[in-house]
Amino acid sequence: MKRSWYIFLAKVLVLAMLLTATYLFFARQLTQTFVSDDYAKFTHQSASLILGLSRAHYAFDPETITKQLEEVDYQGPFLNFAFEKSQSPYGEVYLNAILKKIPESTAKGIYIMGVSPGSFSASNRLRTPEDILEFDSGTMLGKMNNMNTHPNLEFVRKCFGRSLYKGIWPHDHRISTVFHDNGWEEFRLYAPGYRITQESIDHWQRETVSGYSKLADVIPEHVSDYRIEWFGKTMDSLQKRGLVYLVRVPMHEGVLALEDRVWSDFDKTIDSIAREKGVPYLNYRDRAYDFETYDGSHLHSESAKAFSKDVGTVIKNHIVQRELVQYSQEEY
Repeated sequence: MKRSWYIFLAKVLVLAMLLTATYLFFARQLTQTFVSDDYAKFTHQSASLILGLSRAHYAFDPETITKQLEEVDYQGPFLNFAFEKSQSPYGEVYLNAILKKIPESTAKGIYIMGVSPGSFSASNRLRTPEDILEFDSGTMLGKMNNMNTHPNLEFVRKCFGRSLYKGIWPHDHRISTVFHDNGWEEFRLYAPGYRITQESIDHWQRETVSGYSKLADVIPEHVSDYRIEWFGKTMDSLQKRGLVYLVRVPMHEGVLALEDRVWSDFDKTIDSIAREKGVPYLNYRDRAYDFETYDGSHLHSESAKAFSKDVGTVIKNHIVQRELVQYSQEEY
């Protein structure tokens, strides 16, 4: 009886080892191809970061910003560590994830913090700080412990959510989108075999404005004091590691009108916080005609590169001016 029991246990153990080995093989194979939109953000540390929601995720090209800052003394490289609205509103969970991305030795990083009403909102169902923290803890950032490893098998286990066979049989994803290792998601208007027309862009922009209006009715939100408080704590933590810049990314005028309706004095509030913390606020709210979105809310590739160049130039000029002021003070 004992012998048959041992044989049974041995078979179970062998089966478990085979299943584990198979899972690890498929998971590792998957990480050698395209995993998901956000996988690259969880593979390495970066001394300088781009933060915020999806608007920042599409708008900031780290490579373009880096080129504008070639003559500036700072610690890089840049990583776009912005996510969609439900994943990275400002709060304790986002701050903890941010701090894991930054090497401990960092003292001259640059942190571009995208701001919009969505960064500080919470569902009306989440009224207390405990409610919001519990919600945030269930997001991708809340579930992940390992933020800086490739291959990141924890990401595959907790955040992939699809069949692992895709690691063996390559699959197609959107040809209009390019996912960069620096975290930037680039939306291209044209490539070999396709071209997105202005008619399509106009349609998507109208759909976005309409969709945002309906969503606000179905899932009403409020401005969260908790998120504003942790926004300030995030700025305080990052200022110990370098320079902070607040940026409002340009958007379609229809989307801007919706945001103004929800929070009419948003820019006044952010400007007040920026002054209190001693950081620049780069407000591009009225530059929609200079930097075009493809859907009303997110910049397409060409606009994102132009926007990143503009922001990079402003940051460079600010740093140069700041160093000149410090030098003149030392002289006296």
